[in-house]
Amino acid sequence: MATREPATGTGPADTARDSAHPAPHRDRVPGWLITVGLFGAPAAWSVQSLLDVGLAGYACYPKDEPLAAPIWSGLGFALAGANVVALLVCVIAGGVAFVAYRRSGAERPGSAHHLLESGDGRTRFLALAGVLTSVLFVVAVAFESVQAVVGLPCHG
Repeated sequence: MATREPATGTGPADTARDSAHPAPHRDRVPGWLITVGLFGAPAAWSVQSLLDVGLAGYACYPKDEPLAAPIWSGLGFALAGANVVALLVCVIAGGVAFVAYRRSGAERPGSAHHLLESGDGRTRFLALAGVLTSVLFVVAVAFESVQAVVGLPCHG
């Protein structure tokens, strides 16, 4: 009985199979790159929001009555630090998504309209979604940072 050799991915059947796949260059962009590009900025914004609200809320309202000043003297610096870290994570996630977008640039020939209708170029689409999402969350983090640092809590 003859044994079959494992496929190497270089034969004509493999080439035809890859060209028929909607994302033929998916091997050029690892899954973790797409994941970080898509979810890094929203996760950073979520953590920043939780820290801002949680720290400011407890610092100004630790018991039944609100305080006139926060219980921590460095609350503004802590909030600013958390916001800077969140902003950096958003920018890094956007950069990662942009790298994925560039790597998948020649995924399918044709106009963007044709590719949109056929559903081809999924890797590039997800990378572009990551770039756009990251830009939106950079703006959201920037606005929330201004509010957290300038509008210091405890205006009692």
